Amino acid sequence: MKKSILLLSHSQKVTDGIKEMIEQMQQSEEVEILSLGGIEEGRLGSDPMKIVDAINQTDSSAYFVFADIGSAVMNSELAKEFLTEEQQKNYYLVDAPIVEGAFAAAITAGNTDNPQQIIDEAQQAGKEGWK
Repeated sequence: MKKSILLLSHSQKVTDGIKEMIEQMQQSEEVEILSLGGIEEGRLGSDPMKIVDAINQTDSSAYFVFADIGSAVMNSELAKEFLTEEQQKNYYLVDAPIVEGAFAAAITAGNTDNPQQIIDEAQQAGKEGWK
């Protein structure tokens, strides 16, 4: 089962960098990393329709969304409203750090199809090593 990790930030450079890092360390064909930072022409901002368009163009069976701050989180929530009912059932807004959480989710998604396990690992990633 193919899973997508969607990275949403106000900066495309941020999401491109996270995507590059994850792809170098996680190479399962079951996991797709999507960089959805910024808005048109590389400007800062976030756009819920970028998420919707990305989902409509991929054949994944689950979507795990990681957003950095403020309106990126809000736009991640808003995007869900524009998805089909079936897509909404498989759309997970993950409350975890965008770097550590997305990395842990991608590694875990390469080894399991259990959405809750993927989310749990993402949420734990931000806590480990920061005591």
